[in-house]
Amino acid sequence: MNKRKAILETAVELFGEHGYAQTSMQQIADSIGISKGSLYSFFQSKEDLIISIYEHYQQLVFERAYVVGLDGNLPDDVRLAKQFQVQFEGILEYKSYMKMHMRGDTAKNSDKLAAMEHRMRGRLFSWLEHNLLQMYGAKILPYKWDLMWMTQSIYSSYMMLLISTESGLQPSKLGDHIVRQISILAQDFFNGNSTPLLDDEIMQPFSVNMDRQGAFISFEKREAAWKMLYSAIHSLNGDSDDFLKMADRISEECRKSKPDELIIKGMFRLLADKEELRQAAIELEDELLP
Repeated sequence: MNKRKAILETAVELFGEHGYAQTSMQQIADSIGISKGSLYSFFQSKEDLIISIYEHYQQLVFERAYVVGLDGNLPDDVRLAKQFQVQFEGILEYKSYMKMHMRGDTAKNSDKLAAMEHRMRGRLFSWLEHNLLQMYGAKILPYKWDLMWMTQSIYSSYMMLLISTESGLQPSKLGDHIVRQISILAQDFFNGNSTPLLDDEIMQPFSVNMDRQGAFISFEKREAAWKMLYSAIHSLNGDSDDFLKMADRISEECRKSKPDELIIKGMFRLLADKEELRQAAIELEDELLP
């Protein structure tokens, strides 16, 4: 494990156990076995560290959903349910991060942290809007904000249950359940039984454009690299199944909290042996294993 990742994971554990305000940079450095000066060479302040933690773990969770979303062989509703499923699986896997997040005692009055949270909400709504348009087309637009707001509320409630209790809820069933609720709500709007309360003007602070303002740049590069690889594989004539399995295996391994880099590198070597996939494989490997 590289040192930066070790710092992030150690800080998450300490923030989750003791709280952000009660954990010092010296404690984090001592837990890792490095000097405080070395820690500051990676993160200029505790505020920068907590922001990096949020961006790192949000990237891991969103990337799970994004890669599943590239599977064009799944029906739209099944694909969305699967995307919710892998996000819930990520939440269970990164419990220390979620525990830290739920404490809600991170840097107070921090403009940088507020801006980061603003962008995180933007990414969530951008992802939801994309999937709603895939499922329902343009007719969903007058109702999109109400649907997105209710969906994120349902999602957040189940997320809290997963983290705070031993509920035994299964991520696959949760994914199916949320998509069914979206369908019920959408049909209620389409049938004229409900009138939307939210519109672009009211929800301007949550505009989907906000997630393009500086953060998640590394995620967007990885997003583009994943898309390029899957597009290259799908363009192969009658020779794509084995390569799709390799790409899926890389995605599966990357979703683990402790991915096996030897497996990932081995899969990339096999992909790169195919001339048509070589460039895409190299670019994605550079993003995943910098």
